[in-house]
Amino acid sequence: MPEFYSREERKQAMQQSKRRKTNIILNTLIVIVIALICIVAYSIFFAGNDNSKPAPKEKKAAVTKTASSGHETTSSHTSKKTADKDSKKSTRKVEKSNEPNVKEVITDSSWKPVGTEQTGGHVYSASSTSLDWKEKLKALSYATGIPEDNMTVWFLEHGATTDEAIGTVSAKNADTTYRVYLTWVDGKGWKPTKMYELIENDKK
Repeated sequence: MPEFYSREERKQAMQQSKRRKTNIILNTLIVIVIALICIVAYSIFFAGNDNSKPAPKEKKAAVTKTASSGHETTSSHTSKKTADKDSKKSTRKVEKSNEPNVKEVITDSSWKPVGTEQTGGHVYSASSTSLDWKEKLKALSYATGIPEDNMTVWFLEHGATTDEAIGTVSAKNADTTYRVYLTWVDGKGWKPTKMYELIENDKK
């Protein structure tokens, strides 16, 4: 005989079937989540270790590059310094001399007028307190490289004209004596034109 179920029994059967489906879905999702967690964990612990290994090489490469850059900078600085030195040498000319009491004749194409504060034209002065005298001392110091406060002026006179001057100087407590020839440049001041290194000081 066929079995007959009441409405309540059919309802319970449907609910049980629905719960089974829900459980299956939940279990499937749990499995998927666990699998994803395993994959992420593997990536972090194993792939991360693999990526960390090349780091020392990269660091070494960076250090090598920095060292190379430093070498290039040093080389560039050295080259520039050498070029400046060669340039300075090329403007300065030193020649032996056959003139009496002259050891060497020195000229420098880079010498320029030292500037002037004189206005209204140049007025030559032999007074040690005058502006013209002070500007002549500046030119003598410029040519010889001797600071004014360490320079002894043995003699300072005008040349063939008052736009020319000749000074004999030396550094204090030094035996080397120079005779410097100056020329006046209008509006620009005294300019060294040549310099003698004397064998002995003939103005003592």
